[in-house]
Amino acid sequence: MSDDPEGAYERAAVQYMMLRLGGVARGLGLDEAATWEIVTKIAADMPERSDEDRLETARRCLLAAASA
Repeated sequence: MSDDPEGAYERAAVQYMMLRLGGVARGLGLDEAATWEIVTKIAADMPERSDEDRLETARRCLLAAASA
């Protein structure tokens, strides 16, 4: 068990975002690895933002990745 509460929070945030965005990513044709990369970057870059702000940013990034 880790004594790093910030790391545990970030991992939980990433898992939550993956659950919420999994269907969107699959619908866009993105695989889990690409989705995981985007979600972990958003979680790391926006630690103080609300879950909804991070989810919206991640959705925009998923759309951009799918259209690239």
